[in-house]
Amino acid sequence: MKRAIILSAFLLISCFANAQQIDQLTSWKFNFANQNFNVGDEVELVFTTSIEKGWSLYSSDFNADIGPQPTTFLFAENGSFEFGGKITPISPLKKTDKNWGTEVSYFTQKAEFRAKVRIVEHSFDIFGSIKGQVCHDKKGICIPFEKTFQF
Repeated sequence: MKRAIILSAFLLISCFANAQQIDQLTSWKFNFANQNFNVGDEVELVFTTSIEKGWSLYSSDFNADIGPQPTTFLFAENGSFEFGGKITPISPLKKTDKNWGTEVSYFTQKAEFRAKVRIVEHSFDIFGSIKGQVCHDKKGICIPFEKTFQF
């Protein structure tokens, strides 16, 4: 019983440390491209993150079946907005990944993604989650993450 408690405590601390590490490796901001809009308007959402030196973030514009985990965005549909269906990464870098043997796109230092939504209700609530992974080539490690967003 004592062993189980110690193991549980260790796992809990490890999870907390991993979550803290992700927050130190990336810093996300969520903004509207234009602050002036009305119900019925299409607006552009801007997702930006700064990335710790030495780390990279995979982009969203390649097939997950080919290797590493791309960054994905999941919108919580609630009737107050309509998602346009596409996330656009802004100027990702491209390389052939030596581990997967295929071309992938990624970001270093800073990443930006954009998405269009139509505002349906005056009191809209646009929220969801971002999943992905940050990797350090020299250390050979990747850390998965999930981050919530809200506009």
